Amino acid sequence: MSSENLPPDVIKRILKELKELNSNPLEGITLLPLEEDISNIDALIVGPNGTPYEGGHFKARLILSSEFPGVPPKANFLTKIFHPNVSKKGEICVNTLKKDWSSDLGIKHILLTIKCLLIVPNADSALNEDASILLLENYDDYCKHAKMFTSIHAKATVIAGTESTGNTSGVSSSNVLTSNSTNIEANNKSEKASTTSSSSASTTSTTSSTTTTAATKKKAELDTSKAKKSLKRL
Repeated sequence: MSSENLPPDVIKRILKELKELNSNPLEGITLLPLEEDISNIDALIVGPNGTPYEGGHFKARLILSSEFPGVPPKANFLTKIFHPNVSKKGEICVNTLKKDWSSDLGIKHILLTIKCLLIVPNADSALNEDASILLLENYDDYCKHAKMFTSIHAKATVIAGTESTGNTSGVSSSNVLTSNSTNIEANNKSEKASTTSSSSASTTSTTSSTTTTAATKKKAELDTSKAKKSLKRL
């Protein structure tokens, strides 16, 4: 949903909450720059110390509807994570976003709740059965899997370059467009230069051919004149 489809009171509520979060940042949670659509709110959550997610940087997204705060937003991890309450597609399952939701709650509370999930997973409301079973039956193996996912998908360099942004080359789209524009301009100049050069060569060739033809014709006329003089002498 675009911000244009949000009621004025909802927009006002969201902007107020975002301003508060920018003025008083949450520990280990950073709001990412908004593009034009405030109905999608991205945040970077640092893996809490003492958990299998320690050292990781996890990008999360809240998707707010036109009925917010009467209806809770949807929450997803954009960074791959091995967690009982996060599906393989990134969907987050937490009671705060379902039966325990209240219109008094807001963006701040949701972000804190998601961070708490990294500290205390809830195997009873699992979206990832493999992670849930390991959490209950073999915590050491659960930690190994979670740490492996963190090391592969949630390192700061991965987040900044490709994993969460969807930019596989690590280059911004504006740079790509600028580069393409430059290449097109260079190609156009090259084509013009080639056309001019070809035209010049063609003109030179035509001039040379005309000169050669004129010289040949002149020579023929001289030869004819000489032949006529010789005949008169005879």
